[in-house]
This record gives sequence, C-alpha cells and structure tokens, in this order.
Amino acid sequence: MPSNDDTSSSAAITDSYEAVAYDARPNPSSHPDNVAAIATMFGLDAPDVSRARVLEVGCSDGANLLPVAATLPDSRSVGCDLAPTPIRLAREATAALGLANVEWFACDFRELPADRGPFDYIIAHGVYSWVPAPVRDALLGLAARTLAPNGVLFVSYNVFPGGHTRRAVSEIMLRHTANLPSLRDKLAATRELAALLADAGTTHDAADASIQVELRRTAEMTDSELAHDVIADPNDPVYFQEFAAHAGRHGLAYLAEATPAMMGPMRLGAIVRAYLSRMGRLAREQYLDFARLRRFRQSLLCRADAPTDLALKPSRMTPLFATASTQLVRAANEGRLPGGAGDPQASARRSLFGRLVAAAPAAIPVAELTRGTGTPVGTGSTPGAEAMIVEAWMSGIVHLRTKPLPATRTASMRPEAFALARWQASTREAVTNLCHETVRFTDPLARTLLTLLDGTRDRDGMVSALAADGAFGDASAIAMRVDDTLASFARFGLLIR
Repeated sequence: MPSNDDTSSSAAITDSYEAVAYDARPNPSSHPDNVAAIATMFGLDAPDVSRARVLEVGCSDGANLLPVAATLPDSRSVGCDLAPTPIRLAREATAALGLANVEWFACDFRELPADRGPFDYIIAHGVYSWVPAPVRDALLGLAARTLAPNGVLFVSYNVFPGGHTRRAVSEIMLRHTANLPSLRDKLAATRELAALLADAGTTHDAADASIQVELRRTAEMTDSELAHDVIADPNDPVYFQEFAAHAGRHGLAYLAEATPAMMGPMRLGAIVRAYLSRMGRLAREQYLDFARLRRFRQSLLCRADAPTDLALKPSRMTPLFATASTQLVRAANEGRLPGGAGDPQASARRSLFGRLVAAAPAAIPVAELTRGTGTPVGTGSTPGAEAMIVEAWMSGIVHLRTKPLPATRTASMRPEAFALARWQASTREAVTNLCHETVRFTDPLARTLLTLLDGTRDRDGMVSALAADGAFGDASAIAMRVDDTLASFARFGLLIR
C-alpha cells in the first residue's frame, strides 16, 4: 500500500490534473500492434494483439486506450488514472460507443484489483518521470507481477543529457512561481517570464542559447504542457543506463525503442558511427543519447527470462504487414520518393515505396511486397527487398504491423467511417483515425459529414442531410464538396469502407 508521503504526493498530482485537464492524445508508438511488430523483429514471440489483455497506467480520459479497444474488439483493456474526472469522461465515451471490452478505474495503479492480470501489453505513457521514486519502483514492480511471459511493457520517460536543458527552464519556473497561490496563477507567470527571458538578448556563452530556445518553446506551450511537464513536480529525467538497470532489478530487460528510428545512427557522422559500432547494445543506446542530446525515450521492456534473439533479422518480417508513413506519402506527393541518382537499387526502391504509397493508408503483406520489387532477396552484396524494408523501417518511413489495417483507400457507395472518429467529430476538431493518429478538421462541413458516415447513406443521402442542416449552402454547392471530403477521409485513414 502507498505510504503517507506517497499518498500526499498522489493527492497533489491528482489536484493538478483536476485543475488543468491533460491534453491526452493517441500515441501510435504505444499501440499494441506497433509494439508487437517491433518485439517480433527483435526475436520475441509477442502475444497476439487481436486477443490481447492490455493495461494502461495513467490513461487520462482514454484518448489512447479507447481506440485500442475499438480497433481490437476481441481484446480486453483496463485503464486507470488518479484523477476521477478523466475516468468519468472515459466511461461516458465507452458507453456512447457501446464498447464492452474496456473498463476504467479511478485509482492509484497500486490499488488495481489483483484479478485483472496478467497483461500481454502494459502502457505507461507520461508516468515514470512524473511520479516519486517509490512510485516508479512500484510501476516496474507491477509489470514484474502482472506481465505475461512474453508480454511487453511500454514506458515513456525523460532522459539526460537533453533533459538538462528542459530541467534548467523548469527549475527557473518552479522557483519563480513557488509562492503563487493557484495553478492558474503559476501558469500565467510561467508563460510571462518565459517570453521575457527568451528575448533577453545575447547570452554570455553561445552554448547557453539553447536555454533561450527552450524558453521560447515554453512561452508558446498550452496550459496542459506547462502544468504537467514544465512546472510538474516531480519531473525527473534519468540516464538510459540507469533506467535499464532499474528495470533489471525487477527482472525486466530492455527490448527496443517503440520508435525504431530512435535506435539507429542515421545522420550521425562516420566517425561517431564507427565509435558506436564497437559498443554493446545497452552502452550504444546510452551513447546515442549523448550523441543526439536526447531528452525523451519510449522504451519497450520484456521479462528478462523471455526467449529473445535480439539480432535484427529481416526474415522475421515475413508474417508482418507494411504501411507507408505520412512522411513517405508526403515525399511521394512532392516527387521525392527515395531512390535517386547514384543509388544502385533506385528502380527497385522506388517500386517498393511506390506500391506502399499507392496502397496507403492500408497495409501490404511484407511477403507480397518483397515478391513484387523485381529484386532477388540478398543477391550478392546488394541489399534485397527485405533489407530495403528493414532500412526504411529503421528510418521511420515505413511502419510494420502484425495485423492488416482495416482502412480503405476509396470510399464505397455507402461509406462507413471509424465509429470513434464519428463520435469525436460531433464535439471536436481532432479525431482519431484507424492508424491510431490524430487528424484535425477545422471545416465544419467535414466534421458534420464524418458524423453521418455510418454506412447507411449514399451520396444523395449525405447531401440531403447536410443541406437540411442549413449551415452549408444549397444542395448543389454541398454536392461539389462531398466527394473531395470523402477522398480526404480515405487518405487520412478514417474509412472502413
């Protein structure tokens, strides 16, 4: 059970989240399907996500866990958060969507019912660095007790050395606002001082200019970012090797990063890459943080005794699915597909990426993708299709999944949109797509049209419903906009059919 000191700290954290709502959003890196694909690539036989048991600690209003439950209907999810108001909102959303595979607890995660485990996937986004040390220890202890044999824990946390810059600004603001009576007063004073100091003039030492950049960012942050990051107390970055050692004390082992591009030496100089290549895996990750002045990580942990083979083997992709990233789609639209002059595999590379872009946002089986490039796998010393996909995945321009994405490239005669996005569009600009991403629509017609896409209306029915609203002009003007808007919904991964 929590100690008295822990209880008072938990109460203070709860009060801050009740006073200023956390701007919760879906985190694609934390989705069990992304986690399972990465685990597979690093030799762990990850649990089947379609029937996964998922726990999210610090789930807020369910912005991240609700779409997991909605896209994995045969899974079972549990969310817990200290603050009661977000949990109430999560329960209301669950009831409105008719979801029966997720439940919510307004409590300290140390007080979760013991019979809810084990869990195949545990998500702790925005928790580890923002709670006292005993609670961090309890978080890893929870995973040690409840993680399934081949389960995976997702943990995000602030790290040094980049955390020193952020911490410098946080300490300035905590000192400046220490005697102010309310959180709202603290936020206003933080924003005012950050703007003032960001424009204070040339620093005595050129290296200190990075603090001014951080101050400038701080002045432009939302109340949620200021309250729950900049002046949050505690907010304790750690060195990666300290985090890995802490996990080890609980029988957990570092598996990978939830964003594979964070693990590679891309854009580092040849001398640095050679230096890193001589290191062991954990040391290399630490020195990558040094080289990149990293300030934030999203790491995956598994049981130390789980059977893994951490050597990255392209053949493990065979049962997976590949999707084009937003970055790759944008590059294609601008005529910048990878595979330019001087690339001996330019034609095959462009063919492979072109097929992914043409299918986006849907996924293509990797086995099918590797057969269609015209490049023999592993011919001589030239990288084959599998190696190209691994390289693209490690660069962040291709994503891997364990299951096909239920998104269509074109709207059907009676289009149906992701139910969660339809529900969200009735009250907000930001909605969640089938890729577990946030998509924002400022156009009221687009949001209203999205609410109508339940699969029962053809285009004439949509136009009639929009015209009856009275806010979007006559039927002929609306009809001219409907097809373009439906096409944008398909591009953004919102349509099931």
